Amino acid sequence: MKKISIIVPIYKVEKYLERCVKSLINQTYANIEIILVDDGSPDNCPKICDEISKIDSRIKVIHKENGGLSDARNCGLLKASGDYVLFVDSDDYIELDACERLSDVIKQSPIDLVIGEYKEIRNNEITIKKHSNLSENKVYDARDYVISSIKCDEWYAPAWLNLYRREFLIKNNLYYKVGIYYEDIEMLPRLFLANPKIIYVEYPFYNYVIRQNSIMTSGKTLEKVQMSLDIYKEWLKLFSNINDELYRKYLYGILIKYYIATARQIKFSGWKIKEMNFCFALKYSLNYREKLKVIMYNFFPKQYIKIANKRRS
Repeated sequence: MKKISIIVPIYKVEKYLERCVKSLINQTYANIEIILVDDGSPDNCPKICDEISKIDSRIKVIHKENGGLSDARNCGLLKASGDYVLFVDSDDYIELDACERLSDVIKQSPIDLVIGEYKEIRNNEITIKKHSNLSENKVYDARDYVISSIKCDEWYAPAWLNLYRREFLIKNNLYYKVGIYYEDIEMLPRLFLANPKIIYVEYPFYNYVIRQNSIMTSGKTLEKVQMSLDIYKEWLKLFSNINDELYRKYLYGILIKYYIATARQIKFSGWKIKEMNFCFALKYSLNYREKLKVIMYNFFPKQYIKIANKRRS
């Protein structure tokens, strides 16, 4: 039975922390360790962590100075002793049989990445996010997985969607970049370009709770704009070095899609990366719908951002 390390970064979530941890300590899969990383939280979270750790010997608590979500995840990864690692955000929770269901497929062959499904919970409305273009329990190489997922707009970035082989992460230096927003997006291509062996489990094991005051739902700042542009510049650099023409085409396509989605979310207009202009975006758009978005964004950016955000609200 493989050991799973569950890493939980914690900062100012005292209202939600116990719900999260209860979903971990009550897992039907026994061979786990729970690493609570108190990232210098100024509320009662440090005390709650210490109290909870007395209940279950599988819980380890790390108290550290505030360094952000990436730093907390990296710290937990370095302290983990499990064969596999699962990241859980402290304001979310997982199904009680999550570890059991995800670990069942590990027995088949050496797997680097087990990918599941999740429930997006917004104001009591639940949407299930799945991979409609994949077969359960089939082992994929990274290229086939990425292309299949991009075709259906299902190449998801969140760190918590996957069960990772710990040695694979460490061997490939797959640590989260510290001091940035959108750290999951920054990691996304690095993770898959390391060529993991992947298996998909058709089960929404993770409950992602969207809060209005979370980082992802907060407004525009110049810092966010610059960080997102830096990330997409790095994506472009990585993708440009791929010799496989079809693979590169799909990766360019998802880059354009992510760029426009981020522009809509934090409300900036224009092509702000030198090599990524209107012609490039139009050429590599994934389909006619994405081409239309590119045209609208290019010629009517303010109107497009306003309309797109209104449809999402």
